Amino acid sequence: MRASWPKLVILGALIGCSSGKDDSTDQDTDDGQTPAETNDTAGEEADTAGEDVDTADDDVGPVYTIWSGEPIVFEKPNFSDSTDPENQDAISDAVVLTRGNRGSLFNVVVETGANENSPEGTEWAKGTTADIDSLEFAPLKAAAEGKMKEVPDTDFVLHLIDEDVYIDVRFLSWKAGGSTGGGFSYQRSTQD
Repeated sequence: MRASWPKLVILGALIGCSSGKDDSTDQDTDDGQTPAETNDTAGEEADTAGEDVDTADDDVGPVYTIWSGEPIVFEKPNFSDSTDPENQDAISDAVVLTRGNRGSLFNVVVETGANENSPEGTEWAKGTTADIDSLEFAPLKAAAEGKMKEVPDTDFVLHLIDEDVYIDVRFLSWKAGGSTGGGFSYQRSTQD
C-alpha cells in the first residue's frame, strides 16, 4: 500500500487542478488566457506605451551634451615642441590637440601631424553651441574655409565624436607656419 501512496498524491494534485473549484489563479484568467499569456499581453502593452513615449521624445529634437563649464585659455607658443604635454591641450582621453611649427591642429592620440581631415576624432563648425541645430560640421580646415590665418576672433564649435560632446572654442591667435613658428591660442569651455 505504501508503494501506491505517492501515486495517489500525484493523481490527487492533478485532479485538484482540473476540478471546478475557483481559486485565485483561475479567477485571474477567466478571460480565457493562461497566466503566461496575460503577462505577455501586459508586456506588449508596456512596450507600446514605451514606444509612444519615445515618439514624444523625437518631437523634442536631438539632445546634445554641451560643455558649458568655466572657460580656459590654451596656448602653444611659437617654435614650441608639439610632443611636450605642456604644448598639448588634453581635452579628453581620446582628443589631445596641438600643432607643429606649420599646418593645422592635430590629435596626438591618433596622429603624428596634421592633414586635411585633422584633428582626427573631431569635427568643427563656425558658430556657437547656442545655434547648434543649424551648424554644419567638417574637419577644422574645411570649417575655416581653408583660411586658418583668419581664425582669430572667430567662434567655432568643436565636436568630440567618440564622446559626443560639443565645446565652444574661440580662437585668439594663429601664427602662419614655417618661419613664424606655428603658435596658436584659443579659449574653450570646459566640462560642467
